[in-house]
Amino acid sequence: MRFFFLDEAPDRLEGSWKAPAELQHHLKALRFGPEERFLLLPPEGQAIAARVAGKRELILEGGHTRPELPLLPVTLATAWPKGKRAEDLVVRACEAGVARIQPVVFERSVAGREALSGHQLERLKRVAKECCQQLRRPTLPVLEAEPCPLDQVQATVEADRAYCLHPGAPLLAETWREDQPSSATLLVGPEGGIAEEELARLREQEWSFVGLLPTILRIEAAGPLGAALCQHLAEVAVRGSRAPHDRFGKGQAE
Repeated sequence: MRFFFLDEAPDRLEGSWKAPAELQHHLKALRFGPEERFLLLPPEGQAIAARVAGKRELILEGGHTRPELPLLPVTLATAWPKGKRAEDLVVRACEAGVARIQPVVFERSVAGREALSGHQLERLKRVAKECCQQLRRPTLPVLEAEPCPLDQVQATVEADRAYCLHPGAPLLAETWREDQPSSATLLVGPEGGIAEEELARLREQEWSFVGLLPTILRIEAAGPLGAALCQHLAEVAVRGSRAPHDRFGKGQAE
């Protein structure tokens, strides 16, 4: 069922309710007609079933189980890109199923040394919401406003495995098959690379160094690509654990 995010929960779960302007715009753009049903997703708690009753009026039909997708919990701890490239990073991270985006300060960081302003944070959250709604992803990523010093990343992020994306390192897919983590943190350095002193400290903290491609990727491309690969490998592992008749139609498994 189609769903729409709400900035605030309605004051009731049932009965007539006037849709906010943004929701009215989406319903109009998607040509929702009378009696068409969908879900409303408040910031917290259960979903709310609803249907169109008029031009601005909805009928709320009570609480509903909040939809979920089987995504691996991935935290993207990343150097911050300049300007509007931050929006590209957020969009791609949403597409790749990233659960949390944590800006990180490196020795060679140019942008992202200061906390995101209130305006910047709200803008990026809105970008994330619009993207997830289009993707039909029912959970929004957590976007941290405060940048984290590199040495504190592991202490602030709980994950089964911590991977540092680094050119020339063993491929992520190869390391993943050995680890089979239930959650992961991906660390992405700044343009110009992670300084040697920082690499040494990461090795001391037992980060796993992994690579993606022979090319050097930009900040807004590397992390989301790594996250998408994590999601893909996790899904491959889940499907591989099923019996052949569960994975294929009759005759295809033979």
